[in-house]
Amino acid sequence: MTHDYSANASVSRKEDATLVVAESKSFVAFNEWMDDQLAHLVAQWIHTAAPNANRLASIQKRFGR
Repeated sequence: MTHDYSANASVSRKEDATLVVAESKSFVAFNEWMDDQLAHLVAQWIHTAAPNANRLASIQKRFGR
């Protein structure tokens, strides 16, 4: 049994490229959502952390960064 993969290969590559683009966009949206959720959780619970846990943020605020 012989198969002609040349026609299917070009279609498959286009589908793969389309899938990669779609997954990349999806990942960016998920990553932004996750960053927002983590920032919200940190803001909500930072008061329960060790005293120096928020040290970097305090230093950045003090020096305007």
